[in-house]
Amino acid sequence: MSVIDPVTNTVTGSPIAVGSVPQGVAVNPASDYVFVANTGSDTVSVINANTNTVTATIAVGDGPVGVAVDPLTGKVYVSNRSAGTVSVLSG
Repeated sequence: MSVIDPVTNTVTGSPIAVGSVPQGVAVNPASDYVFVANTGSDTVSVINANTNTVTATIAVGDGPVGVAVDPLTGKVYVSNRSAGTVSVLSG
């Protein structure tokens, strides 16, 4: 995963290593965490947006593709395509 400077439209810093086949990305503006659904590794990578480092890798259901954050509750919802389930995480 890469960070893009919205002013210059260029990649800044080094790529951030996440799980296999990253698909969906969501940001919790209340906590400055970024959540990446990794379809190939059945995980969600949690990235601290202030340091651009992965702070956790969480196992979820089979084939996660989408991720959404409720900033009011901090809950993170991950749709697991292959499993036909939704994982709910604290964010």
